[in-house]
Amino acid sequence: GAFVDDSSGYTLLASDDRIYDVYSSEKKVKKSSPFKTFIAFLLVVLIAGGGALLFFGKIQPSLNKPPEVKFTAGSGVINRNEKVVYVLLDKGSNIQYIHGAVLYDYDRETLGDLRKAVTDDYEYTKNIDTSFRAIFFDTKDYNIVKDENYTYTVEMNFSFTGSDKIYTYSQKINFSGDIKEDASDIIFDHSLSGETGKNKNAPAETEEDKDDFSFINSGYWYTYPSTEGNVRSISAFKFDKGGSFTVTNYVKNGNADWNVSNENGTYKINDGELVLSDGAVFTLDADNEEITEKADGTTTQTLTNRKYNSLANTEDFFGL
Repeated sequence: GAFVDDSSGYTLLASDDRIYDVYSSEKKVKKSSPFKTFIAFLLVVLIAGGGALLFFGKIQPSLNKPPEVKFTAGSGVINRNEKVVYVLLDKGSNIQYIHGAVLYDYDRETLGDLRKAVTDDYEYTKNIDTSFRAIFFDTKDYNIVKDENYTYTVEMNFSFTGSDKIYTYSQKINFSGDIKEDASDIIFDHSLSGETGKNKNAPAETEEDKDDFSFINSGYWYTYPSTEGNVRSISAFKFDKGGSFTVTNYVKNGNADWNVSNENGTYKINDGELVLSDGAVFTLDADNEEITEKADGTTTQTLTNRKYNSLANTEDFFGL
């Protein structure tokens, strides 16, 4: 937009004038050949395609693949007369929650949704380390016992530690209609509950800790096994949080079968003592988490805590 004349100091360039880039003689842009361009494009496609194939073919399926859990299936009798079918879980599977288990009376893997489930009323047990041990169904209420050539399917839903995703697993079971094998040791963990408490030499940290008797609800408390002549006896107490208790009494006379009976009642805790509605009294030690029998004003035997109550536990105490 400036005026161009002789007095302005500007010079109008003629069409044959040239402006040279002082660097143009030093920098030259090389043009790629079509063949090299094609090879580069092909390499990009191959690399991208190979990465996609690796991700969608191997990496992504492995991310969605259910964690491995090993099962052992079977049937048996627990607590003397309860017939069950069970699936035993391998220890250390990191299962955090069971989101339901159902039992089908056919090979569901082969036949699909042929019929509705027989029952979804399952029970489970845990090991002392709190890992899941077994899932089982009582056969009594559902009349599901058939011949050993008949196939059942247990379908289970789990989520694992560190993930909210739910995975479904199935396990086939074949069992005879005549269930006799004692499966108590398989389904229940009969080991001791382990260290039930605090350091015996360490005082409670607060007054509130001293009065915390909730440990009595942690499992079953077995009395000291008693033997008088040919008669063996032992009792297992279960104290519920609501103030009620049940006691299972086991009595065996010589070589006869165990006589198992149950009683119910209520309890109160007064000044560190556990007082039952039948008049029995126990002393409570919150520091060491112990329950001790008390008779005639003096303490006798300290009860043993086990996570589950079963006949196999009772025979463990007597070394049978």
